[in-house]
Amino acid sequence: MTRATFVLLGCCVVMWACVCQINHTLSPLHLSVFVGGLFVAFSALRLGFREGWWCSILIGLLMDSSAAVTFGFHALIFAIAHTIIYNFRGRIPREETAFGVVVALLTNIALFLVITFALIHRSPNPSAMITRLICDLLASEILIIIVAPWFFALQERSLGLCGVDRRREQRGLF
Repeated sequence: MTRATFVLLGCCVVMWACVCQINHTLSPLHLSVFVGGLFVAFSALRLGFREGWWCSILIGLLMDSSAAVTFGFHALIFAIAHTIIYNFRGRIPREETAFGVVVALLTNIALFLVITFALIHRSPNPSAMITRLICDLLASEILIIIVAPWFFALQERSLGLCGVDRRREQRGLF
């Protein structure tokens, strides 16, 4: 693990704490948001594989610590999402913020659906949850559209302030 991993992990922890507060505020409305795609997108698009992979694993483990899932569940799906994005990043302009937002949105939808289908069996009446899940997904996607440019800028600036030279980090495949 390198300095870039810990810098991005720190940014993700700040975002995770903000999302927890947003979910706490939205709980009387029976609404919650999930921004897992946002945690994975920047590191998968702009860092080397190992640095981003470790960041995805560690933020997944942090999310596992407060979720009612098997420990390692989020870490596993975040690592898989990171690997998929990393393998496709050569086909898109990965330095553009707009494409980063689109990748975060698509990744968030995929992660939301994977988590939903993996855990829907816990519900006593899964068909009654469809409208709530759609509302949660819609709220999550709106939040990502609003927050993603700021979050990408925060990560970019944090890497610069901590002396991580991304030009050197991006040479080669691994």
